[in-house]
Amino acid sequence: MVASFWRGARAAACWAVCLSLVGCAGTPRSALLDRVGEMRSAPAAKDAAEWAPQVHAHALELEKRAQRALEDGDVAAAEIFAGGALAAHEHAWVLARLARAERRRLAAEAELEEQRRALGELQAQEQRLRAEAGDLELRARVVKNALPLAAHEAASPERAEARRKAAAALATQGRLLCVAARMLGEAEAIQAPLARLDELDRELDAGKGARALETATELRGQCLRIISDLRRKQSGLSGAAGGVAGSTGSSPVPADLVLSELSAAGQAPARDERGVAVVLRDVFAADGSLSAAGRAQLQRLSETARAHPDFPLLLVGHTGGSAPRPVMDRQLSTLASELGALGVERVATLDAGARQPLLPPQLPRARERNQRIELVFVAPGL
Repeated sequence: MVASFWRGARAAACWAVCLSLVGCAGTPRSALLDRVGEMRSAPAAKDAAEWAPQVHAHALELEKRAQRALEDGDVAAAEIFAGGALAAHEHAWVLARLARAERRRLAAEAELEEQRRALGELQAQEQRLRAEAGDLELRARVVKNALPLAAHEAASPERAEARRKAAAALATQGRLLCVAARMLGEAEAIQAPLARLDELDRELDAGKGARALETATELRGQCLRIISDLRRKQSGLSGAAGGVAGSTGSSPVPADLVLSELSAAGQAPARDERGVAVVLRDVFAADGSLSAAGRAQLQRLSETARAHPDFPLLLVGHTGGSAPRPVMDRQLSTLASELGALGVERVATLDAGARQPLLPPQLPRARERNQRIELVFVAPGL
């Protein structure tokens, strides 16, 4: 704008010199001063007086000097001052527009910050409501699992075998929940149910346990209650259903967030009471070593695990019914070692055997479907 002032001033000076060379009998009216008057009366001048008062005042002072010089007959000086006044008015107009634009920018930023704050409050409220809903759902499951099963009469051998398999599946679910609770820091409350689960497993393997299904249901309910109470505490929920208590730290990352990230990465995750599970298939080559595809999948999964260190990883092996358990144990150990090498700190393994099949073993390709390894992101909160 200073450059504009001096360009206008030089132009006015040149004009003044030309007029002085031509000469005049009287004092002509200055066209530049007329233009200055028009600019001073324009609506933009009012904005300039408010938003750029110093530059606007300088323009008025130059206009006065030009008027006095014209009255004194010094046309050259009048034109120089008038040109400077024009440049100063233009400078003031530009500064006024910039000032108004800056105020609008600041107002927009303040509005944006307010919207972000409101969005953060809504997200926090949504997370609390999700936690409360999850808490109520888990409480309902615990109560349902605690209900005694209906008395049953003596069953046929086929029905007794079906009950034994159902008991084995429920006992495995309970063990997985208690192990998940241990990974989240619970050490004492899980000891009694795990000891009883060990005893129940021995009875089932021996073909005993007349009330195995009832016992398995009870123990599963106990383990579910233990991990639910732990998550409720870590999520900052009070003992009363739906009540929110002040948490001493930040709430755990919702498991749904990890579920969304794994889904976006194409891992086909599933949500259950343990947390978020991804099924690993074909991760080993024929010689028992990790395949290239398996190693690449573990690399992607480890990135999610490192991004959410509050979620410990639980590797669960499921055999197809005839695979030797030492093979599965070696595979689980290999996967755990690989994840540790990739920077995942908390990894545990559990061999579930053939107790949780996806398909009945007599169906075609059942063994292929049932033979799998689950990688579970154990949810620390509700």
